[in-house]
Amino acid sequence: MLMTAGTLLLATGAFPARAQAPDIPSGCTGGAAPNPSVEQGSPPTGYTFNPAAPVPAGTSRSKHPRLSTAGGYQQDGGKYALISTPDKMVSTAYAAMRFVPGAVYTLTGWTGTNDVNLRRADAVRETGLRFYNASDKVVLENKLKVAHAVETDGKLARQDFPASVAPPTASSVKFFAATDHNWVMWDCVHLRIDSFSVKAEVRDPASGAWGATATIEAGTTANYRFTVTNDGTTTLAAVKVDDPYCDAQPTPIATLDAGKSATVTCDHKNVTEADNGHVSTVTVSSGALPKKTSTTTIKVTPPPAIDEIGEFVWNDVDRNGLQNDGEPGVPGVKVTLKDASGTALGTLTTDAGGKYRFTKLKDGIYQVCFDIGALPPEFAGYTYTAKDVGDDAKDSDADPTSGCTATTTVGPRKRQDLTLAAGLNAPMSKLGDFVWLDKDKDGLQGRDELGVPDVKVTLKDASAKEVGSTVTGPDGRYSFGSVLPGSYQVCFDAGARQLTRAGAAQYNGTDSAADPATGCTPVAKPGAPEDLTRDAGLIEP
Repeated sequence: MLMTAGTLLLATGAFPARAQAPDIPSGCTGGAAPNPSVEQGSPPTGYTFNPAAPVPAGTSRSKHPRLSTAGGYQQDGGKYALISTPDKMVSTAYAAMRFVPGAVYTLTGWTGTNDVNLRRADAVRETGLRFYNASDKVVLENKLKVAHAVETDGKLARQDFPASVAPPTASSVKFFAATDHNWVMWDCVHLRIDSFSVKAEVRDPASGAWGATATIEAGTTANYRFTVTNDGTTTLAAVKVDDPYCDAQPTPIATLDAGKSATVTCDHKNVTEADNGHVSTVTVSSGALPKKTSTTTIKVTPPPAIDEIGEFVWNDVDRNGLQNDGEPGVPGVKVTLKDASGTALGTLTTDAGGKYRFTKLKDGIYQVCFDIGALPPEFAGYTYTAKDVGDDAKDSDADPTSGCTATTTVGPRKRQDLTLAAGLNAPMSKLGDFVWLDKDKDGLQGRDELGVPDVKVTLKDASAKEVGSTVTGPDGRYSFGSVLPGSYQVCFDAGARQLTRAGAAQYNGTDSAADPATGCTPVAKPGAPEDLTRDAGLIEP
């Protein structure tokens, strides 16, 4: 396949077939190909010669197939290589070059022949590159005819070849020179290779090793690194590394010298189970060179079931919505764990201290719902206290209407949420309720004995501190409603009258409960929602 001037089309874009001619240093050093003449008088080292055969009888000795070196037309001040061959019989010399898959090859050499060879239109007089597959078949040939007669100026002439891209099927490359007439000469072969490779790796969190695959836990971060190697002979500039899976693209590599490598990194945070099996493809580009890609694969495992949610149901004695010192837990409360859709996942019952905890939970969104419809008897009638009145670790989170908390998220950032509490309020107490005139002075409420109005009644707590006061109505009735649960006593102001004897009927609500000496009833035990036995009988002096 003869490559000519113009544009060489690639699978990934276009590369100028005649790139800027390389600068060849004095002595022909550098590049990927050594000076083929090897500055010696015998056949140049590193070359394979395929001579024409059989040589016709009578062929002059000067036209026998021969690969040799000589002086006189050299480019570098040493010697040049040349091929002699019988007329119209092709002899070829080869030198293996460094092969880089997918690389762009730019060949420069100095060549020449004689004027007689140039005048033959059908003459074979060429040098160039041949790319071979694994079966040693030529899959691409880039050649130019030798077009300079050394007799004109006593020199070899420079030839700059169009760029070649190593085909995907190629596995080796060779420089060659061929002729079917005395002779072809060449010197100072210089091969420029433009190429890079990329290796993508992902870090395995368990071992810390980098490789093509990794197993990553959902909710964590995937770490990637990309190593770009300059496989060519020239410095690369503005090497761009792009992977759409990266949260932020790596900074481009400004320059990369021949034979050197550079590594850049990126991350993808919060991988999900939906990313399981994800193949990440990084694409590396530099100028007009063919782009290169590399892939990695991640296996995403579910997060471990290590999360916890809890933790407390308590008796909010002072009804302030906060967990105060000394306020006890409420046992036997049913607690249901739900997911984000409201589906019940499991239930627990608070322990003797009012504690509960759901453990071994997967990362996710959860909600807790409390059921106070079947409380232990001593907590019958309790209702929810106010929610969200203070510090989340100390207040109540249960909605008073639904009994459910707001949703909470547990995962890598928060493995525990032990703030989901519910405060319960005891039902309000009612105390009362009757002051009557005990005409027969027996301490019992007779049917014909009427109530006494306008008697002052004072409510005191267990420490005898006044909590409130009222007066009896026209029928002698009184009431302290909405009293906070606790221990209380009621005191009566008899005025000019006296109190009748107390407990004539064992304080069953038909007798007088007030002590004649103090004017006060005994302290009521806490917890009773209603006590209407706090009565007082009065007698005239």
